Order: sequence, then structure tokens, then C-alpha cells
Amino acid sequence: MKKKFLITGVKGQLGSVFLNLLGNEAEGIDLPDVDITEPESIQRAIDRTDPEWIINCSAVTDVDLCQRRPELAYRVHRNGVSNLARTGRKLVTFSTDHVFNGRSDRAQPFLEDDTPSPANVYGDSKLQGESEALSGSADNIVIRTSWLFSGSKGMVPHFWRMLSEKGLITAVTDQVACLTFAPDLAGAVQKIIIDGRSGLFHLAGNPGVTPAELATGIAEYVGGKIQEITWAQLDLDAPRPAYSVLATSRGVELPTVWDAIERWRMRK
Repeated sequence: MKKKFLITGVKGQLGSVFLNLLGNEAEGIDLPDVDITEPESIQRAIDRTDPEWIINCSAVTDVDLCQRRPELAYRVHRNGVSNLARTGRKLVTFSTDHVFNGRSDRAQPFLEDDTPSPANVYGDSKLQGESEALSGSADNIVIRTSWLFSGSKGMVPHFWRMLSEKGLITAVTDQVACLTFAPDLAGAVQKIIIDGRSGLFHLAGNPGVTPAELATGIAEYVGGKIQEITWAQLDLDAPRPAYSVLATSRGVELPTVWDAIERWRMRK
């Protein structure tokens, strides 16, 4: 059955939000039925739905897993996007603030024309996927975003749950980035498509915060204590950018993070 949109990675947070937003105009696909790293698998889905747009929400979101298994990260984030870009359909794909390796002394948000310097394998694999998408059709869209949350998924619900149920959360003090409410992101992407725009966009909820600052804000609602920690103390596989706040020069801005958290709270 013909659909306007084919959404990959529909079982994930962002894919499910897009499917809910687009309704009968969209069909969602995911593993094991369709694998974006296999061109024949993608083609079967396209033959069935004949979409005008592919919205690619497939990703390996575990940053540390990407660092341990770079072949997996590049297969999904670079090769998979390349396969989708070669289908001849218009493509929306999502990238990350980790394409920037922001130092702790940086205080200026990153714009679309700032030069990337990936912080880790996850960021580099996403950056290579950006290139695959943008070198394809001039209609293609790449969205850089960060720290998605909605429903029960993401940092905001996790912190809320831990503080309200256990009264304690461990939160990092030395990383500043933007939290992004997935329904806000999906709505903005829909508007970009309707307006006939293309290319690279930064879409994230400002202002930038540390996880510890976020936890402090949530504790004002539910109480609890915050145990502060640094990334070095966590001793994880992938380095994180100390500062990766995204801003845009393209005139499409999302509501502030605290506005988004209030609306998320009302939907709980």
C-alpha cells in the first residue's frame, strides 16, 4: 500500500514518535523484518510502500557500544544511510552533537557551519552518514540533535523515576549539552518537509545543561538528592564532549528544555 513516509527504526523512541505524528501517511519498519544495512531488504519495503520520503530513525544509540564495536557503528550510521540515500527517495536522517568535540572552556553554541571534530566513534560514524545523505539528493535533510526524551525514555524520565522512587540519582557535572523533547523534534521536521526546505539543521532544546543541573531541576518537583560525579569517575569506553550545545542559524528553533519538561510532565 502506497505511503508518503517510510519510517525506519520504528521500534525506537524517535521512530515511534514519528509514526504517532504522521499516522496513516506513514508505515514503520524495523529489525528483524527490514535491515537498512541490506539494500535488498530496503528495496522490498520500498516496493511495498512506494514512499516519497524515508525518515531514518535507525541507530545504535549506545555510545559506549559504538566505541567497542566500531564496525557496527559504521555499518548502521554510514553504510545504512548510504543505502537509503541510493534508493532515489527523499531522505531525512538524524545525527548528533557528538560530531563536535567541544572543550570545557567553550561557551559558544555550535552552528550548522561550524567545523565538526568528532568526540568518539559514534560521532564520527554519524558524521560520515551525514555526508552520505547530503551528497545524495538536494532534497535530503540531516538533523543534528541531542539527548532525546519522551514518554518513559531518555534522561528526563530516568531521573524523574530514580528521584521519586529511590530519592537519589548520580549525575554528571562536566558535560553541557541540550535536551530535546522528541515530539517537538518530530513536529519541527514535519514543518521543514512541508516548507520544502533541505540540508543540515540543528534542532535541540536550549539552554544547554549538565545532567546534574537537570537532576537539580527535577528534584524541585519530586525531591531527592543528587550525587555529583564526573565522566572520568565513571570510566566508560567512549569519551564525551565537555560542551556540545547546538544552536541554529536556519531559523527553526524548538521550545526551551524547561518548557518541554513541563509539557512532558503533564502527559505522564
